[in-house]
Amino acid sequence: MLMAGADAVMLASAIYARGPEVFGELLAGMRAWMEEREYESVEQLKGSMSQKSVAEPAAYERALYVQALQRFTGRAG
Repeated sequence: MLMAGADAVMLASAIYARGPEVFGELLAGMRAWMEEREYESVEQLKGSMSQKSVAEPAAYERALYVQALQRFTGRAG
């Protein structure tokens, strides 16, 4: 959700199901994931996969539409 540009994400279900220790797990997982992909901050990550951040927004939108159709029909690989 952050990569799409969200300022916040909902964690209530995760906290309810797994307790407050989920925060440590999420933080460790997020740090590892960001490090592997060479993101230096959440601010750099935020919006990196949004339509506004690509060179050709119309092509990006079409690609997402085709992907959605393929998943709906069960042809996604």
